[in-house]
Amino acid sequence: MTMGTLWRIALRNTLRHKRRTIITAVVMMAGISVFIAFDSMLSGMDRMAVDNIAGYTVSSLTVRDPAYVEDIQASPLDKPLADPAAVLHALAEEGLKAAPRIRFVAKLSNYNDEIPLLAAAVDPEADSRVFALASSLSAGTWFADRAPKSVVLGSALAQELSVKVGDSVLVSAQTVNDTTNADEYSVVGLLDTPAPEVNRSGLFMPLAAARELLMANEAKGGFATEVDTALPREATLNATLAQGERVAAATRALLPGTRVDPIAFLARDYLALRTAKAKYSFVLVFIVLVIAAVGIVNTILMSVYSRVREIGVLRAYGMTRGDISRLFTLEGLALGIVGSTLGLGLGAFFDYLLIAHGINLDPYSGSMGSLPLSGVLRGEWNLRTMAIGFVFGVTVSLVAALIPARKAAKLEPTDALRFV
Repeated sequence: MTMGTLWRIALRNTLRHKRRTIITAVVMMAGISVFIAFDSMLSGMDRMAVDNIAGYTVSSLTVRDPAYVEDIQASPLDKPLADPAAVLHALAEEGLKAAPRIRFVAKLSNYNDEIPLLAAAVDPEADSRVFALASSLSAGTWFADRAPKSVVLGSALAQELSVKVGDSVLVSAQTVNDTTNADEYSVVGLLDTPAPEVNRSGLFMPLAAARELLMANEAKGGFATEVDTALPREATLNATLAQGERVAAATRALLPGTRVDPIAFLARDYLALRTAKAKYSFVLVFIVLVIAAVGIVNTILMSVYSRVREIGVLRAYGMTRGDISRLFTLEGLALGIVGSTLGLGLGAFFDYLLIAHGINLDPYSGSMGSLPLSGVLRGEWNLRTMAIGFVFGVTVSLVAALIPARKAAKLEPTDALRFV
C-alpha cells in the first residue's frame, strides 16, 4: 500500500478519536511551550545579570597588568598598569569608551564602627560613560560639586554605618609604599543599584583623592590598576559574549604586554552557576515531555485494542504486517506533529509576552540574594530552542508509537476477525 494512502487512513483515524487526540496534543503542547518559554526566561535572566555586571561592577572589557591579575585577590598596588594614559589613547583611537580606575583595599569608618572593603577610585566624568552608577543614585550627587575629598557609598553600606549625604567618614588604606594613610571625606551620594555587592560594600572616590590617599601621584600616565571599557549592546547574550571575545582579541594585539579580559571571563562565575542551574531546571520540562510520550503510547494502544477487527479486515484486504505497523506509526507521528506545532505556537506567544512586556522583578529583589537581577526581566528569541522543542516532540512521538505499532502488526487476520 502506498504511503499516501497510509497517511490518509492515519489522519482519518487520528481525527476519529478526537478526545484522545486532543488530550495527547495538549500535553505535548504544554511540555514544548514551557520548554521554549523557560529557555527564553533563563536567557533573559542571564542577559540582565551580565548587563548589570558589566554596567555596575566590572565593565564589558578590562585591561590590567598580567601580574596584577595573578595576584588579584590582594588588589596589589605595586602592580598597576605601566601607562594608563597610553591604554586610554589606544582604546579611544578604536572608538571605544574607556575609563581608568584604582581598586584598593580600604577601611571605612564612621568614627565608631569600621568596615573593610574593596574601594574604587574613578574619573567621575569618564566613568559615567562606561558604568551606569551615576544614574543609580538614591540620594545626593555623583561628584557633581567636584569636591576633591568626597565619596559615594552603597545605600546598604551607608545604612549599616548610619551615615547619610553630608556626613563625614574616615577612609584608611595601605599606600603604594606599604604605609598606612587615612583621611576624612564627605559623603556626597548614595547608590541603589541592581548589583547587591555595590549596595553592600560600594565605596567610590575621585581618582585625584585616591592617588593622594595612596601616595601615588608620581606614577607615569596617571596611577591606575585597570582601564574599563564599554562595548555597544548586542541583540542577544550570545552575541554580546562573542563581541567581547572579538574586541578582546583585537585589543590584545593593540596593547601587547597587557591582560585584556572580556565580559565572558569577568562574569564567568555567574555564567557557570547559571549553566549548572539551567541543566537541572530542564529536567522538569523533560519530565513533562516524557508524560506526553506515555500519553501517545496509551492513545495508540487504545486505538489498537478498539480496532482489532478493523486490523483483521485490513489484513484480509491485503495489508502486510509492515503496512499495519507503518499505519499506527504514522498516527503517532501525526499526533506529535500536531502537538509540537501547537507547542511551538504557544511557546512563541509566551516569548512575545516576555519580550514585549517582561516581568518586573523589583517586588522580588529582596529574595534574589546575591544575584544581580532587578528591574524588568525580558525574554529573548531563540530559534534554536524552538527547533529543538519541535524536533524533540516529533521524535518522542515517533519513538513512542513504535511499541503499539509493532503490537498491531503481530495480530493474525483470523484472530482479529474473531475478536469480540
